[in-house]
Amino acid sequence: MTQTPTSKKTEQYLKERAAKKHSGNKALFIFLVLIAIVIAVVAKIFLTGTLKPEFMKGMPGSDDAYAMAKLFIQPTLKSSSVKFNDDKYQFGKQSDSVYVIQSSVESSTDGGEKVNTEFKIILKYNGGQVDKQKNWSLIDISQH
Repeated sequence: MTQTPTSKKTEQYLKERAAKKHSGNKALFIFLVLIAIVIAVVAKIFLTGTLKPEFMKGMPGSDDAYAMAKLFIQPTLKSSSVKFNDDKYQFGKQSDSVYVIQSSVESSTDGGEKVNTEFKIILKYNGGQVDKQKNWSLIDISQH
């Protein structure tokens, strides 16, 4: 049985149509993947304020270490009314992740008397978010 020119044209048309449908499906898939990526990027920026992952933020700076030092010192004080001497702290590093902070804090006794306490604290940064106390370890603390 031989094919007529019309049936060859019909067969060719159907092949072309199937190829276009296949390429159209590929394009739709790529478009949907790109939309998903854009949504993920926008959500990351919205939720964290940055595209940079937490593990790429680098090592904490002096202000980060001092903020953690205050969190570790506060529970050791006998007063809930404390005022840290924020602009006069001293900062040093013993190694890449070990920080030494020296400063003072003013607290009030139950009788209202002001007490100034100087402290030195050594903290180790263990990685992760620098503003999370669980990511730091207390090595040493001294008050006088």
